[in-house]
Amino acid sequence: MTFVAPIVGRPRRGATAQLTLATVALLAVAIPAGGLYAFWNHQHRLRVDWAIKGPPCPAPKDSWDAIVLKRQPHSFKYGGADFAHPFGGADCASVPDGRFPTRDAYYVCQFTGPVMVSVTLAGRTSVFEPGYGRHAAVSIRKGNVACVLGGWTEA
Repeated sequence: MTFVAPIVGRPRRGATAQLTLATVALLAVAIPAGGLYAFWNHQHRLRVDWAIKGPPCPAPKDSWDAIVLKRQPHSFKYGGADFAHPFGGADCASVPDGRFPTRDAYYVCQFTGPVMVSVTLAGRTSVFEPGYGRHAAVSIRKGNVACVLGGWTEA
């Protein structure tokens, strides 16, 4: 009597194995796509939220010493510039500049009632006087300093 080995074929995958493979394939695509969408959405929201429109801030009528008196102004550094303002608070952001995705950025700071804002960038000082009780937004883009009245900090 001779022994003949049975022909062994490849086992068929069951429904559970096929579902597992489909789930892994879906996750392999969905996770990076979700991360890319989150990154795009973050940059888009920054561009929209920090695109502050308004009339330009007036040039200073009063001297810094006349406004500040002996009070020590609030000062901070952001985006390569030195900011000083005697009153209120400031909120700043680095906003993507250009097409998605980008690492280029410009800088925007919003002030709540600063009365006067001084910005020193690359040895040049710009002074703006929004006035009492007025909000202002100062942007630094490609080496230029600009100030507009308003912002979403005012309610």
